[in-house]
Amino acid sequence: MKNIIKKLIEIERDSAAEKGDYELFALFLREESIGRWDIVVYSEWAYRDYPNSQSYLAKKIQNSLSADEIIQISRVVVLEQADLELPDFIQNMNVQHGVAMIKDEEFLGQQIERGYIITANTQHAA
Repeated sequence: MKNIIKKLIEIERDSAAEKGDYELFALFLREESIGRWDIVVYSEWAYRDYPNSQSYLAKKIQNSLSADEIIQISRVVVLEQADLELPDFIQNMNVQHGVAMIKDEEFLGQQIERGYIITANTQHAA
């Protein structure tokens, strides 16, 4: 998992430099997901250019991760502004291009078994 996280930090950093900052870039293992992780993001550019932003991120992920790593990823989720009622555990984080681990938290109605927050910059989230 360390290699995947390292690669996702690079993807987040590169795509933020190309397109704009993220308010949220995270890797979540939902309780019922059977070992497959969701990449969950929110940024103005990604929301406004959905589904192109989802394809853009998926391509970056496919180009960076090995086949064994890719099969551990379930999906890329681009949040809408309406979804952006972020829980307290993220509101209180200020992580950028790094990693903070969470465990047994609820996020937008989903129980998250484990998670890695790569960027949580909610200061300017809509």
